[in-house]
Formats: sequence, C-alpha cells, structure tokens
Amino acid sequence: MKKTKFFVVCALFMLAFSACGRGEFISFFARDGRTEVTPETVIINGVTYRNGFYGDLVPVFGQVGDIGSDTLLNEIIYDDGKHEFRRVDFEGHDWVHSYIGEYTGGTVYCVDSQWEKMRDYYMDPSNFEYYYGVGFYISETSVKVPEIDYQKFDELMVFGNENSYKPFDRRFNEEIMKKARRIPKSEFHGSVCFYKISIDGYFATSKQPMYFVYGDKLYLVFFHDGGRDNGGIEEVVAVDVPDELGQYFISLMEQYPQL
Repeated sequence: MKKTKFFVVCALFMLAFSACGRGEFISFFARDGRTEVTPETVIINGVTYRNGFYGDLVPVFGQVGDIGSDTLLNEIIYDDGKHEFRRVDFEGHDWVHSYIGEYTGGTVYCVDSQWEKMRDYYMDPSNFEYYYGVGFYISETSVKVPEIDYQKFDELMVFGNENSYKPFDRRFNEEIMKKARRIPKSEFHGSVCFYKISIDGYFATSKQPMYFVYGDKLYLVFFHDGGRDNGGIEEVVAVDVPDELGQYFISLMEQYPQL
C-alpha cells in the first residue's frame, strides 16, 4: 500500500474508531499502541472477579463524563504490580475496573457469583437503546431509533466486522478490494453509523463501521483514497451492503429522520 493511502486510512481510523456512549470517545486501539494480555480473572481479598460478561461490547469508561468514569471510585483496592483496580459505584453490582486491555475504556470485572446473570442481561437485545449517528468521517449527531429489528442489527454488525478495512492485514484488504467499488469523493456527502448503548449506559458497540447511501443503496466505507493511486482523483472505496439488509436500514433512517 502506498504511504499516502496508509496515512489517510490511519487518520480516518484514529478519528472514526471513536466508540459510542454517553461519553463520546472510546478507542478501539490499545492504550499504548499494542494489545496486551488481559487476565480473565482477578482475586481481590479472596473474592474472584471475572471479565467477559459483556461480550464484544466496549466499556464506557474512556474519559471524563462517561458514566463509568463518573462512578469509578478513587480508592485503589488492588494492585498486582502492573494494573490498579478500583470499584465501580453501581448499586447492586459488585464490579471492579482496571485500565487494562484493548480499549481506552479498560476492562470491567464482576464478582463470579453475578457473572451468569450479568452475561444474560447484556446478551438480551431489549436491554439496549439503538441509534444511528450522522457525520462525515465520524458521528457528529445521533438519532435515537425506538424500534429496530434486532436480528438485522446483528447482521449489519457482522457484515461490517467482516468487510471493514484492516490496517495491518494486506491480504484481507486485497480480497475485499475485489468486490469494492470507487465513488468520486465529490459525491460523498457524509456517513452514518448504527450502534447501541446498554440502558444502564456502561457498555456500547462502536460507532464503526461507517456507511453511506448512494444511488438508493447502502454502502460500507472501506477507506478514503486521497488520489495517490488514481491520478489525483479523491474517491471513496465502498463495499455494497446486501440489498435486503441495506434497504432495511435506509427505510429506518427515513422512518426516524435526523432532526
């Protein structure tokens, strides 16, 4: 990949891999630029705590104003020499948190005796609020969607994960490029993303991937080409969302228009 394209893509990803939440930015990059091994359990004062009860969701602890940050107690209750752990002040929930792992929001652990109950809660799609975000490279305005087909939402999440640009996987990107199309940048008028936030506000899906409507079809934004490889013409490289799935989300936006 040419250096210019790489920088364009990385700049886009660093902006757009802001996750959602009542605090805006939860990065999908490791806090120190690399992914570190996150322990599955931690024992504090003889009590076992486990992570993973919220699946692929992202903890909303990234910055001041996030519900997680606001309810994270100051006292360090355990320090294993690498990571500090604090309690989360959430009534009825025995949780501890550490800024460790893949996301800037860190990792949340719940007491082992609550793990199955918590897992069941966050696996239930009715325990979330659903949104679509409108912007250019990142979501700038959010629209709440009061009714949504949970199965189609999950299908779009899977499609996005399976077709999004991967900065460090050249072979994967080359395969996706075989089915991608190029659209002039001048015809790209902004993006939309679809995401959900748990009703309690502590966990969310990412505000990625980004999509856009073009010619009555929904496309996934694969990357933005600044013109290095095609005579200086700026383009959006896009992947066609399957028709039925794409039309559902186009209809959803029409049903719940941006204010």
